Formats: sequence, C-alpha cells, structure tokens
Amino acid sequence: MTESFSMRKIPIIQENNYSADEIQNTDKVKILELSNFIDEWEQELLFSENGFYSLKGKEAENKTKEYIRELKELINSKIAEQKFSQITSKQMAEEIKNKKISAIEAKMQNYELQQLSEWEISVYEKALTGAKNRAILYKNDEMTVQSAYNNAITVLGLLAEKEKWDLKVFSIKKEEFESDFYYSLINSFIKEKDINASLYFEKYNKKINIKDKENLKKTIELLKNNITGYNFAKELFSYNLTDEKNEKEIKAVKNKELEEIIRKFLSDFKKDKKKREEDENRNQNENNWQEIISQLKNDKDKAILYIDYTLDEKNQKKKKNYIENIRKNGYIQTDKKEFLNLLKEAYEDFNKFKDKDISDYREVLSDRDYEIISELKNQNLDKYNIYKANYKYISENTSKSTQENEEKLYNIVQLIISLKNIYREINKKEIDIETENKIIEIAIKRYQSEEKEKEKVNDSFKHRTGK
Repeated sequence: MTESFSMRKIPIIQENNYSADEIQNTDKVKILELSNFIDEWEQELLFSENGFYSLKGKEAENKTKEYIRELKELINSKIAEQKFSQITSKQMAEEIKNKKISAIEAKMQNYELQQLSEWEISVYEKALTGAKNRAILYKNDEMTVQSAYNNAITVLGLLAEKEKWDLKVFSIKKEEFESDFYYSLINSFIKEKDINASLYFEKYNKKINIKDKENLKKTIELLKNNITGYNFAKELFSYNLTDEKNEKEIKAVKNKELEEIIRKFLSDFKKDKKKREEDENRNQNENNWQEIISQLKNDKDKAILYIDYTLDEKNQKKKKNYIENIRKNGYIQTDKKEFLNLLKEAYEDFNKFKDKDISDYREVLSDRDYEIISELKNQNLDKYNIYKANYKYISENTSKSTQENEEKLYNIVQLIISLKNIYREINKKEIDIETENKIIEIAIKRYQSEEKEKEKVNDSFKHRTGK
C-alpha cells in the first residue's frame, strides 16, 4: 500500500509558494469569473419575470437609477470577495465593472425613455377618445359637444409637438379626428332613432370622409323614412279603419319605399294588439276557471253564477259542462283523443304550444292529466328536446294499430308517467336520460307483448273457425 501511494507524485503546495505566472493566471480567472457574474445578472436584471423589461409605461419612470444602484452594490460585493493578488488585477476588475454597468445603464435609459414616450402618447390618445365619448354622452347639449371638440384639438396640438409633426401631417391628423368625432356623434343619434342625426349631418357632413358620409347619408334617409312611417302608421292605427281604407291612405303617400315601411309598422301594431288581447283573455279565462273550481269546493250550486259571461259562448259552454260533470260525478273523465292531440301539438310546435291557453281543456281532462299537460307546457327547451325525442321513439316503436287505438296509446303514456313517478318517489331524485329511456322501453315492450298475444288469439280463432 505504501509503495502504491509513493507512485502518485502528489505535489506539495505551501502558502505563498505560487510563481508570478501562476498568480497572474489566477487573477485572470477571477476577472473572467467577475465578467460572467455581471453578464448573468444583466440577464436576470433585464429579462426575468419581474425584471426591468417587464416594466411598462409610467412604471419605468426613474427605475434605471434604482436598478443600477442595486446592481453596483452586488458587483462591488463580488469584487470584494475575489481578493486579487495584484493591484492591476483589481483595477482591471473595476474597469470591466464600469464598462459593463455603463452599457447596461444605457440600455435601461433607452428603454425607460421609450416606455415613458409610449405612456405619454397613450395619455394623449386616451384624452382624444375621452373627448369623443363625452360628446356622445352629452350629444343633446351643443355647448358640451363643442367644448369636448375644442379640448380634443388642444390635445391633438400637444401630440403634434410630442411627435414633431409638420403642418401638413397635423392637418391630415386633424381631418381624420374630426371625421371620426362627428361620424361617431351622428351615429349615436342614429342608434337611438333620434332625428337630430339628420340635423347634425347637415351641419357637419363636410368634415366627414367620403365613405363614411355616404353610409351615414343612406342610414339617415332610412331613419327619416322609418320615423315618418312609424308616426304615420301609429296615427292610422288609432283610427281603427278597415284594411281597405288603411290601404287607400297608405297609397296616397306615393312613395313606394315609405309605403312598405308604413305597412310593416301597421302590421306590427296589429300583431301587438292581438297579442295583448290574447294575453288579457287568457289571464281572464284562467282566473275565471280558478274562481269556478274554488266555488265548486265551497258551494256547487252557486258555481254557475261565477262564469264570466264577457268571454265567448263556446268558453261559457265548456265551463257549464265542467260544472255539471263535477256536480254529477265529482270528477272529470279524460277525453283520450284530446289528451293525445295536445301531446302531438307540443311535439309539432313547442313555441306555439307554450303560448296556448289550455284552461278550457279542464272540461275534458282529469285533474291529473291537466297537470301533466301544464307541466309539459312549462318545460324549458332542454327538457322539451328530451320529450320530443321520447315522443318520436314511442311513435316509431308502437304498431300502427296501437297508434290508431287511442285507449292503448293513452295507457302507454300513463304507464310511462306512473313508472317515472314511482322512480322519483323511491329514489328521491330526478330521472336521468338513461333511466327514462329504460322506462319507455319497458312500457312499449309490455304493450308489444300484448299485441302479439292478441295476434296469436286471432290466428288461433281463424284457424279453428276457418274465418
């Protein structure tokens, strides 16, 4: 073992035993290490997530001095740790430090000036946008509009100084701003269907560029026609004339475009009136049914006195039949055909079905079936889409004879509803789509099975009788 150690030739180095060249080389490495250290911190200082280049706009103001001061302290600390053996090495380290810091500081100052310049421009641009928006908000106050415009032109002048525009550039920028300013102002009147759009257009259209001017001109012409047409139609509608007399008045206008606008507004007024009347009648009818049902619980003999005779005779007759059946039987037996027709109506046009007044169907639907139809009527679109898919599935998977047999089809629907209610009661939760599909399949298979049994019986009967 001793022999193997002696062969290694490990040099013995004692303190202060370096040659001049070795000392010089060590200092050079330390200087290179310092240079690398500064470069690494330059990247960290400038490009890190929270570095100098992450500062935007006004954030960068006066930050160069702050960042450079911290960097100097860090580099000085590193130099102090190095313990150079020669004075010249330390001087060289200081020179490298100063050069690199000067270069970094120059980059940071340029970036700071750039960000401050961009911030100043953004402030001017924001002021221009603010002036335009203020004019729009106070568009009916001419003094405020003019004040906003004057302020904007002053700001534009400051921006021109900042950007060092010549008179030609300033003139072009001013024309562009004026065009946008008055276009936006007039367009805001148009959006509110305000005829003042026409007045402002006549006054300021020369300041608007050709393309926008043409667009505004067409839009304002349409707006004027719409306002004229609306007022004409509204007055005509108030006279409650026949369609023939209305058409005669419209044709007297002798402006084809305006005539069509008047017809459209008049049609809308009629539809709105019809819808209001239908809503009023529906509410009146629903309330009257509730009164009658309530009275039947208290005094059946007087219930007929609560019929609203301002409603049509057909409605009155339904309520009389309902009262008579309740007094006689104590309940209403469902007309299966009417029940199935309502399900079909919901399938074919749900929006129309939702607006339908179903109150009069109390005459032909049991309380339970009326509640089923009411719940269907109040479903949202998602649940309706599930209902529609189920309806289609049931229709496609029941035989033609079953569909023609109202009794059987009605029973299928009732079975499905009963099974769903049982599921809810047992599980204390709503039914998911998969479970609902299984319930529908169970109901259909039961009645398909009955159909087959019926066919077997018929075939057997034919075989025995020869018929």
